[in-house]
Amino acid sequence: MKTDKQVYKILAACPQWFFDLTKIESPGPCSFRSMAFKEVEVRADGVLEPEIPNKPNFVVEFQAQSDETVYPRIALEMALLQRQRPTLMVEGVIIFLDSSMDSKMEPWSRMIRSFSLVEQLMELQRSQPDHPMVAVFSPLIIDNQKQLESEALNYYNKISDSGLDQLTRQVLVDVFVSWLLQRFSDKDKQEIEIMLYGTLPDLTETKSGKDLIQIGVLRGKAEGKAEGKAEGKAEGKRDSLLLFLQFRFGEVPESIKAQLAAVQSIEKLDELTRQALKIDSIADFQL
Repeated sequence: MKTDKQVYKILAACPQWFFDLTKIESPGPCSFRSMAFKEVEVRADGVLEPEIPNKPNFVVEFQAQSDETVYPRIALEMALLQRQRPTLMVEGVIIFLDSSMDSKMEPWSRMIRSFSLVEQLMELQRSQPDHPMVAVFSPLIIDNQKQLESEALNYYNKISDSGLDQLTRQVLVDVFVSWLLQRFSDKDKQEIEIMLYGTLPDLTETKSGKDLIQIGVLRGKAEGKAEGKAEGKAEGKRDSLLLFLQFRFGEVPESIKAQLAAVQSIEKLDELTRQALKIDSIADFQL
């Protein structure tokens, strides 16, 4: 899976999450960006820069595969950053996807801190189960495909309801959806959309969301009805399910329309939508 750029996007959007993850004491508000050292044509993928003067800067590397050069590379970037700004305190941190990737190379491992993303997220989940970072990274750390599929909507809701500003939520949703697309490479975009279907008004504003949601086919009359009373939500889901069935199979028999009209349970309508995704003909649709 492509991970590095997405992780750096997350840290650029939410720099304080680095300290939530690692439990390193936060120096206060920070920015996160890449930094080039032109004299030797070296670029640090991520540097955390505190807004408060005289606080340590962090050279941060995320590593999703084994790499014997990562420790000396971070050490070089630390030295170049301090050479460029001699009065700075500089620390190095490597976040490995899994602890098995950490070579603990001497002598560099004595001066550079390392963490396992999986272990740190598990600890974060125990201490702060509703932290949106746990939700964003779920496609990366949950091995079981069925578990991820069944919990994807819940994780999406945690991101969208996190209380972060809209721009930050959009960045996080983009990353979350891009990882879902990679994890479920055997599914088409409609199938991924169905995983999250019913609570995606914010997602339609993102680049990934616009690509995923075929507006005018699945959205239909549900827009505007998805908020408010349960009756409105159920009506919106029924309308969109009918549109989806028409899109896949053509005209829907009146008998099915009548049976659907009697379904009031949102959970049942979600179940029927998932069924509609898998069947090969309208004759296979079982209410």
